[in-house]
Amino acid sequence: MESQSATEKTYAIGAFAKLTGVTERTLRFYDRKELLTPSGRNAQGHRYYTERDLLRLQQILTLKYLDFSLEEIAEHFAEPGADLEQSLSLQYEMLKKKRQQLDQAIFTIERLRTYVDGTEKLDSGLLLMFIHNIQNEEGQKQYLSERMPSVLVDAIYHVGVDEEVRLERERIMTLTLVELLSHCKAGKSPTDPEVLAVGSKMVQIVTEVLAPAISQLSKQELSKLEQEIEQSLDPVLFQISLSKEEETFLQTVMEELEKREKEKEKEKENQEDGGESDGH
Repeated sequence: MESQSATEKTYAIGAFAKLTGVTERTLRFYDRKELLTPSGRNAQGHRYYTERDLLRLQQILTLKYLDFSLEEIAEHFAEPGADLEQSLSLQYEMLKKKRQQLDQAIFTIERLRTYVDGTEKLDSGLLLMFIHNIQNEEGQKQYLSERMPSVLVDAIYHVGVDEEVRLERERIMTLTLVELLSHCKAGKSPTDPEVLAVGSKMVQIVTEVLAPAISQLSKQELSKLEQEIEQSLDPVLFQISLSKEEETFLQTVMEELEKREKEKEKEKENQEDGGESDGH
């Protein structure tokens, strides 16, 4: 600590940094940005600070704490008559918005952790696809609501379903998708019994989610729904990070399951018809 006058204390940059808890590097940076110019320099050209500089630094740190950018802080100091109260009101609204964004980010991560619980290491593209779809869920709902019956959209997004049930359904869907894609990467055939067993799990959960809603639709609504399904979804809202090979693999699995289900139904009908004939 040095003395510039009999009444005013001065501090070398190291002492000032220790006093304030701000690094010397930051103090030099603030000097270059003209946010906090030292009160003077000694004969060797070294910076020295006074208690007036301490007040200025406290103001800078307070505004930074309120999430003002350095540019905004510089503008405030450049206009001493600026309305700080109005600036604080604007900053308050910005911070509320940022808090909402942080809450949404935390919610997304928590939900994603539930999805991937029990899965093997996920491909980064698939992980980002899940994050994208969670973040854009409200936009997706709006998009589908303009094209599909509300009862079906509600079913797709588990509206009115218990939170634990919804998360468990989504977790199973994620597990089965990841497992199917791992079979694809391993070079297994879409008709492999192990692959079809996993595919059946996916069909089962989708049926559990959608069948009650579909049963409420009229023939006209079903016809319109089939037409909508044939249309491509908005790629910005509905991100699908799958390779062409993976898409073809999943499609073939679903087609094979559908074909086998029809064969079972036909066989059952034939048996029933045969039973009726025997009865006559």
